[in-house]
Amino acid sequence: MQIQLLLDQYAAYDLWANALFVKRLDRESSEVLDRTTPSSYPSLRTTLLHVRDAHHTWWSRLVGKEARWPAEEDQAIGTLLKHAALLRDLVAGMQEKDLIREMNYTDLRGITHRQPAWQMLMHCFNHASYHRGQVVSIMRTLGLEEVPHTDLVVFQRSLKRPAKP
Repeated sequence: MQIQLLLDQYAAYDLWANALFVKRLDRESSEVLDRTTPSSYPSLRTTLLHVRDAHHTWWSRLVGKEARWPAEEDQAIGTLLKHAALLRDLVAGMQEKDLIREMNYTDLRGITHRQPAWQMLMHCFNHASYHRGQVVSIMRTLGLEEVPHTDLVVFQRSLKRPAKP
């Protein structure tokens, strides 16, 4: 199986999972989204906006642009979806040669690194999954119901399967 096919699915999964959380949490008040809870980031909003800002940073590195942090001033959690879609679209337009290309970038501490694009993308999507797990924990701590079920296998089962020959 080609790396492009795997990353294309991972990027689509990332957007799908983020969209489920945004759709669910859009029903909550700002007070709930901003309530302080012990985690890596102090609230549901700050956790999801951290994912948004990280997506923007990795997208910027991959396309050779300067990243902004935060990605934008808008504090709406739905802004995450724009940045997840940019990554999904970027991956969809990449070929194997683009994915294996070594890229130089500078991290947020000013340290320069060199990695193939596929590793940068894998990190970005894995990082988002990590923080979505924290969002689940925060939601449960706050007593919220209807927590999205975003396991990768759930997404994969929802895909249309190719017809057998």
